[in-house]
Amino acid sequence: MQTANWSDVRERTIALYARQGARAGAGAVLPPVLSEVQVRQAEKQFGVVFPDDYRQYLLRVSAGGRVRTLQVDQRGWRWEGDQPADRANLRVPFPDHDTALAASEDLWLTEPQEGDYASAAAYQADHDAWRESADAAEDARTSGTVPLCDDGCGFYTLLVVSGPMRGTMWFDGRATCDRLNPLLNDDGQPATFKEWYLDWLTREETLTTPELRRAANDRWNAGTDVPIWRRWFDS
Repeated sequence: MQTANWSDVRERTIALYARQGARAGAGAVLPPVLSEVQVRQAEKQFGVVFPDDYRQYLLRVSAGGRVRTLQVDQRGWRWEGDQPADRANLRVPFPDHDTALAASEDLWLTEPQEGDYASAAAYQADHDAWRESADAAEDARTSGTVPLCDDGCGFYTLLVVSGPMRGTMWFDGRATCDRLNPLLNDDGQPATFKEWYLDWLTREETLTTPELRRAANDRWNAGTDVPIWRRWFDS
């Protein structure tokens, strides 16, 4: 397993930002680290203990950067750009994907059909109740996860913080399909935060020109040497 010297990772990340600016992550300035007290305050509020490698990242590299910034204001701790619902169920274990998907699919099969109702009002009442149940079932599929990256177009990269898959990285592809997929490491296992971040950092350090970046994207689009963060729909 790849080890991490987090002090070295910070220096490498600072150097990358100095070279790339906003391209290196969520903003042009690398946010400062958090203190142990601050991390514990956030964990207490959320009712979880962060996976150790993400915790080390917050303490020794940055509160944000490649990922959404963990910050505090008058409302408490939150990730920049998230929604209250993203923080509501962090202590609830992330469910088995196949089981949760099957339950969601079964629920969709029960959607009320207007033609089965004698009145529009009765149909609407039942459909509203069904929609509430369907939305709750979809929300439950990402219980115990932090949406660390907004990948655009309704896609998110998730860090699991509760349950048997705690510490692994997943991709929420439900904007175009019904899947939540693990982001796999080179051994075909769900990647840890450390593996995900170091893979990204190591690759970014080599992409020093537009030509190199275009060539890398061409390889990735062809399915060759795909970085962990882009293994969106690997099974």
